[in-house]
Amino acid sequence: MSDASLTNDQAQKLLRELSSNSGFRQRFQEKPAAALVELGIPHETVVNLNAACLAPMRLASPEVFQAALKSFAAEGGAQATLTMITPHLRLDAK
Repeated sequence: MSDASLTNDQAQKLLRELSSNSGFRQRFQEKPAAALVELGIPHETVVNLNAACLAPMRLASPEVFQAALKSFAAEGGAQATLTMITPHLRLDAK
């Protein structure tokens, strides 16, 4: 089942860490689920997130996450996004 989502507070905490904590960013790139649990997000929530959110990934720069955090706060939080898909760099883009 993949119908879970992060709360506004959880999403802001995640964006904050991805924009400022290089160690956390590395752990999130390698094992997103473990990194989310490390942030205090309940295991039950993590396992019910969309599987695409939990695959190893290469993240965008910290500045992209800083901008996302500002936008998130300005637009009212999770109601504006509703998913946990994080910005990431596409190497195959033309």
